[in-house]
Amino acid sequence: MSYFDELERLLENSYSPFSHFSVASIVVTKSGNIYRGVNVESVAYPTTICAERNAIFSAVTDGTKVGEVSEVHILARDTKGELFGATPCGSCRQVIAEQSLNRATIYVYHSSKDITTYSISELLPDAFVSLE
Repeated sequence: MSYFDELERLLENSYSPFSHFSVASIVVTKSGNIYRGVNVESVAYPTTICAERNAIFSAVTDGTKVGEVSEVHILARDTKGELFGATPCGSCRQVIAEQSLNRATIYVYHSSKDITTYSISELLPDAFVSLE
């Protein structure tokens, strides 16, 4: 299932006054629950949160258990306002690997019809996770 239209709407909620780099993410669990996130920047840079972790942390807050994250969908817009495919940063890759037990599928949207699919184990080989 493509989440492109919803991701595109979510991009408008990104708070990125410093980088002007907007990211939206949708996380889908094995049970079909959907969680949304956008990047939120802060002038105190370490307190910034990426869209992927924002969505996953919302899932965890709602009771999602380790191993239940199955899909992460990502759409990004650059400083020129153009859409492009952005893979998760290293911190997000680690969190995705942990919360999916290294089994999530990552969907990176370049446009509504151009979607690249990765496994989290491709993006973070030899992840530091406890496989239950």
